[in-house]
Amino acid sequence: MKWIGLVAFVALAACINEEEETAEMKGSETCDPAAFEFLIGQDKSAVDGVTTPETVRVLGESAAMTMDHRPDRLNVFFDDNGVIVKVTCG
Repeated sequence: MKWIGLVAFVALAACINEEEETAEMKGSETCDPAAFEFLIGQDKSAVDGVTTPETVRVLGESAAMTMDHRPDRLNVFFDDNGVIVKVTCG
C-alpha cells in the first residue's frame, strides 16, 4: 500500500510544469505617454493592472485638477462612460 502513495506522488510531480510562466507587465515606472497608449479605449479600471510611475492621476475629462506641472506624474483621462481617452505627463 505504501507504494501506491509513492507512485501517485511521482505521477503527480511529473504533471507539474517546470517552466515558470512570466506575465508581461505593460506600462513603465517612468512617465512616458507612449508606453501607456495601449490604455486608450479601455475602462479606467485597466490602470490597476499596469506598471505605473509612483504618481498617477486618473480623472474625468472635465474634473477639477491642480495645475502644478510634475513631469514624473502620469495623468489618465476618462470620459463620462469611464473609458480612457487620453494619457499625458505633467
